[in-house]
Amino acid sequence: MKESEATGTPYRTAARWGLLLAGLVTAALRVPELSRYYLQWRALAGTDESAAAAYRTYFAVEAAITLFVLAMAAVLFYALRPRPKKPE
Repeated sequence: MKESEATGTPYRTAARWGLLLAGLVTAALRVPELSRYYLQWRALAGTDESAAAAYRTYFAVEAAITLFVLAMAAVLFYALRPRPKKPE
């Protein structure tokens, strides 16, 4: 497929890459909080079970949000890809 056969508008391409970058930055900014919850959960696992359960819940929710953001960025990046022009 030639470049001219599958071109998107420059705005669509910019939006595609911008959304991917925004998703990656959002996920990257969540990693320190995610690691803090994990370390607190593991540190309290043997001593204070209720606090460990709370940090496990925080970790699970934060991990789910991070994975959701990454998945949505990937889906939007794929959905906005350039499509080949249909022959007339």
